[in-house]
Amino acid sequence: MLKYIREYRFYIILFFFILIPIISIDTATRSPRTYRIYDRVILGLTSPVQTAVSWVMEISVSVFNNYVFLLRTRQENLAVLEENRRLLNTIVNLRETQEENGRLRELLAFKETFSLQTINARVIAKDVSTEFRAIRINRGEKDGIQADMPVINSEGIVGRVLRTTDSTADVVTLLDLLSAIDALVKRSRVRGIVEGMTDEVCHLKFALRTDDVQAGDLLLSSGLGGVFPKGLPVGTVSNVVRQPYGITQNVEVRPAVDFSKLEEVMVITSHEKAPVHVLEKPVRAGVKNKT
Repeated sequence: MLKYIREYRFYIILFFFILIPIISIDTATRSPRTYRIYDRVILGLTSPVQTAVSWVMEISVSVFNNYVFLLRTRQENLAVLEENRRLLNTIVNLRETQEENGRLRELLAFKETFSLQTINARVIAKDVSTEFRAIRINRGEKDGIQADMPVINSEGIVGRVLRTTDSTADVVTLLDLLSAIDALVKRSRVRGIVEGMTDEVCHLKFALRTDDVQAGDLLLSSGLGGVFPKGLPVGTVSNVVRQPYGITQNVEVRPAVDFSKLEEVMVITSHEKAPVHVLEKPVRAGVKNKT
């Protein structure tokens, strides 16, 4: 038997290859009859193959589609991320421009309030020394900046010009130990000299122990000395300590200008100067003798 099968195996295989499609077509007919025995045998043989082929095709199509979809999605995500980056940079630039315009408008309003001739400048550097509290601005001699010109912003007094180059100027701030501004208390008109003390606080010198100075009082420039115009905000009294002895009191002053956020300033090039009269220690000594 095996001998004949081996001898005629080609014809047997050819017969099955011809028979299987015929039977498959016959089993797929829509006639309402029940499956015959050979139908069930053929379906039993071909169903696993059909299921496997169908599964392989579905997996292949799914993998291909998912790969193409994920590749397209990845490219779209990269494009969206790049667009988001660009939009975020634009938003940051617009906000920075808006904030700068707001500060410049405040400077302009402040300038118009005091009728000052000024030159706008930008802070380009700050001194890191603990003994010399100064800033550098991007305006110099070619812009008309000279030594001892007062420097302000919309909040109040920043300091005065110390030295200049053609394109820059160094400004001694109100916080520097060498700074001295003749000021008066707006409420009680008490006068004194505001000098730098730390990176955040100044002190009011020569205020008598009997002078009416309270925490929260606003200090304004007196106009004496000819450097700063009268009425510019200097700072606010933050603490007052009256000793039971001596002729003066310890008065701490917080500057009106927030130096940690200082970006734009104005250099006053011309203003009506008050009579030169600097408040010095001998004057206070004279007061002491009278009392």
